[in-house]
Amino acid sequence: MEQRRDNQVEASAPPRLPRRTTDPRDRAAILVEPDPVGIGHSLTLAGVPETASILRRRLASLASLPPRSTELLQCLASELFNNAITHSLSGAEGGEVVVTLHRLRGRVQVRVTDQGPRTEGAASPHVRPLAPDRVGGRGLRLVALQSDRWGTLHEDGRTTVWFELDRPGAPAARHPSAPGAAEAHGAVRVAGPVGAAPPGPASPASDSGGGR
Repeated sequence: MEQRRDNQVEASAPPRLPRRTTDPRDRAAILVEPDPVGIGHSLTLAGVPETASILRRRLASLASLPPRSTELLQCLASELFNNAITHSLSGAEGGEVVVTLHRLRGRVQVRVTDQGPRTEGAASPHVRPLAPDRVGGRGLRLVALQSDRWGTLHEDGRTTVWFELDRPGAPAARHPSAPGAAEAHGAVRVAGPVGAAPPGPASPASDSGGGR
């Protein structure tokens, strides 16, 4: 009976609190145009579903966006966070997810970095074709449809999916024909509309592990 009570206490323990990220790779913006920018607001969060509500509150306080845009940013970031803990090592015991927000010129950027795929050779995150009988798989499609631009970055075994929302009334950020400054840090994909072939390195077409 005593052992069972201990197990119940462990199962109900609150998730680890987020902490400020210190790794400069996570705090640097992914730039699709030249833009002088300092370090972003970056958090390292436990890779458990309960942390998503903490993430949404933190992003709302940092984004400095109108209410409707803030809600959209929270929604898209939550989708990427849930994808990370579902499809990557970040969802394993002790796993973590790094989320960084940058307030850039005329727009806000959010990047979600996981700890790499669960299986070797897994496909890069990509928008999967719609399948009514498939459970899940719509998170990245929502990001592609609702954000102003998004993409992926691979470095040191980790995967980052990022998106940007333009501030209402601000001039749209220039969308280059090829990856820009961030390419120096890894393989970058800058994605356009859903269904369009984005520039940059091609990802495997396999549906195993990476399609989100």
